[in-house]
Amino acid sequence: MSYISLNYYLLVAVIFAAYYLLPMRVRWCALLAGSAAFFYLADAPGIPALCWMIVTSFFAARFMRKQRGYFIASLAVSVLPFWIHLLRQVVSFEVPRFFIPMGLSYLSLQVIGYLADVYKGKTAAETNLAKYALFVSFFPQVVQGPIPRFSKLAPQLAEGHRFNEENVQRGFLKIFCGLLLKFLIADRAGIPAAAFYAETGVYNGVYAWLGMSMFMVQLYADFLGCVLLSMGVALLFGIKLENNFNHPYSSKSTAEIWSRWHMSLSQWLRDYIYFPLGGSRKGRLRKYLNLCAVFVVSAIWHGISLTYLAWGLLTAGYQIVGELTFDLREKLYALLHVPGWLKNRIRNLVTIFLFVMSSILFRSYGFRAVLANLASLVRASSMPEETGLLGLSVAEWVLLAIAFLCFGIVQKLNEKRDLEGELLQKPWGFRYAVYVVLMLVVLIFGTYGFGFDAGAFIYGGF
Repeated sequence: MSYISLNYYLLVAVIFAAYYLLPMRVRWCALLAGSAAFFYLADAPGIPALCWMIVTSFFAARFMRKQRGYFIASLAVSVLPFWIHLLRQVVSFEVPRFFIPMGLSYLSLQVIGYLADVYKGKTAAETNLAKYALFVSFFPQVVQGPIPRFSKLAPQLAEGHRFNEENVQRGFLKIFCGLLLKFLIADRAGIPAAAFYAETGVYNGVYAWLGMSMFMVQLYADFLGCVLLSMGVALLFGIKLENNFNHPYSSKSTAEIWSRWHMSLSQWLRDYIYFPLGGSRKGRLRKYLNLCAVFVVSAIWHGISLTYLAWGLLTAGYQIVGELTFDLREKLYALLHVPGWLKNRIRNLVTIFLFVMSSILFRSYGFRAVLANLASLVRASSMPEETGLLGLSVAEWVLLAIAFLCFGIVQKLNEKRDLEGELLQKPWGFRYAVYVVLMLVVLIFGTYGFGFDAGAFIYGGF
């Protein structure tokens, strides 16, 4: 069961009805039962590992001591499936399926953050095992985040929420928009991206640049789409999840783009890795070493491989070089009398270019593939004749371009306006006509309409 399956939304409908039929004080029980049902239907073999993580971290927090050794031991035991998962990537060995739950990487960061907050005294340990189990397993956000903090999510889950029509309508809007991003943009853009990365040296020149760029379009639309689905379903119950994206492609530096992209992960790394290492308080050299450590941890979280490690170090290098050359670049802009709007546009385009280039390390299968893909970018343009343009027909490229253009316009307008709120102020007939149109667009123009299967969410694999 995935977030884009019909069975998932049938389950959501059942949980929704049960939630609002139950008395206010026990409505959280509907969410707990629904989360249990979701795990059973989506990943029954992984339930034992999920229960291990819930029970061990619950009691570790309940009996937490102000001793570093105890804290480290609690981390070692509570997220043992995650450590084993990392180890098997270094030393290949078989792990029973029941030891790897769905969303393991996200669950692990969630549990580690909770234990760290209890250890530091930032939050009190939960005393109700069932309510804690709900916090860890809350079904809309276990696959791709956002990575929640106990102090923000747990109180919302425990308290019963009254039915609120505006929340429900905003929730459905987010769900529709998430499906649009997934089916119209992400899965369609994923076809040329997969074509480029599947066979090195087949697509060259402009076609290689197009295939590489399409991966970043796919990644953004896929990830944002899943986050919107998560936020939308949670909002049906009056629960507000943290936003995970804040218009990252409008950033003007690589440091800024990482403060806007996968925000819950960036904030987690900042609070639990960067700050404990000293942050920027111990001199410039220590700051840069801490920054490298943060992105090495990020790389390991994505997967243990040399290409991921290189991607992490390159990303840290972008930020270090950006900071070291900032004053020089500003002086150069002033010397050349570059107007402010043009300077911002240049900085934005350079940031996007660097971000896209780093994706070759993130997406390629090994360093040989990385070098071959880089070489493809500078060769004369060529591609196989029988595959269409990177696997898509002209009609499909037109649909992708239109969808991406509309998405860009909406994103730009949303930077300064609340389009959801404006729509909710319209007459009910207009609002529901919009909902029907969005649904029809998904059904008619989604990738499955061309014989493709909707792909799994990319970050659901981590």
